[in-house]
Amino acid sequence: MSCSVYLDRSSFSSGEPIYITFVNLGNTSVMIGSWQVIDVSGRVVYSIEPPQIVISPSSSFVVVWFQVDNDGKPVGRGRYRVVWRPMVNGNTLECSSVFFDIL
Repeated sequence: MSCSVYLDRSSFSSGEPIYITFVNLGNTSVMIGSWQVIDVSGRVVYSIEPPQIVISPSSSFVVVWFQVDNDGKPVGRGRYRVVWRPMVNGNTLECSSVFFDIL
């Protein structure tokens, strides 16, 4: 089972929506599970467990992060990455994006 997290580029302007693509690279369907945005020191700045949908094998799902923390406040400039935890048959996987910058 394998998954991937893609962003369309490596840097974004402050306040700009960030489109995140979750890709199911495996041959089994996965539930979207949860996803988080963490800073360079590993601190979780945003976390969500959205309504659970199925992502079929070789399919993807796009979410948008509006650069806010769990309290709805804008995050500052810095380096971040996305951690996705899809679920397969009750097991949780973990996939991460590369670090990206908010300028």
